[in-house]
Amino acid sequence: MNRNKIYELVEEINSISKLVNRKISSGKHKKFTITTLMIMNQLRIGNVKTLTELSETLCIPNSTVSVIVDKLVKLGIVRRERDEKDRRKVLIYIKDEGLQQEKQIIKCRMDYFEDLFKNASDDEIDCILRGLKILEKFMD
Repeated sequence: MNRNKIYELVEEINSISKLVNRKISSGKHKKFTITTLMIMNQLRIGNVKTLTELSETLCIPNSTVSVIVDKLVKLGIVRRERDEKDRRKVLIYIKDEGLQQEKQIIKCRMDYFEDLFKNASDDEIDCILRGLKILEKFMD
């Protein structure tokens, strides 16, 4: 593949990524970025995690995870507790409020994407899905 095509691909991926981030991180759930939602999701799935576990699972720097968790603690969405077996460890739990918030945000995001694609044909949706699956294969 020639270099111009690769450049065009990179530009399109960046453009789409920025658009999705901007659209998803706007509105009444503005304080919940994609990274914030990824952390909330990991806590819901695993119930309890440490900062390091979140950082390694999501491939995000520990410092970034720490800042986001601090914000979530202030919002009352997660709580931190010292591990009783190992006092050096700080465990992070998602609270019921966090689970409720996550459900609402996911619903809003699904509504957004349903509205976005409401005029797309099945063929267009299939084409987008094929392209995304091919991209995922190359990235994996």
